[in-house]
Amino acid sequence: MNLNAPKLFTWMIAVIIGLLGVCIQLDVMSVPVLERLVRPFWLVTCGFGLLAAGNLFKFL
Repeated sequence: MNLNAPKLFTWMIAVIIGLLGVCIQLDVMSVPVLERLVRPFWLVTCGFGLLAAGNLFKFL
């Protein structure tokens, strides 16, 4: 399996999504609209999933 480094934009978006989930879970910040739509666990999972996809696919 040939893995590639994710592009900078993909990496930045994934880190922002993951940090947003962690900060909401630890009550560091509150985003009421986002908290009603999705749980913080799923934000962190999506961030890691985006990083994994960026490693697997060359165009991400």
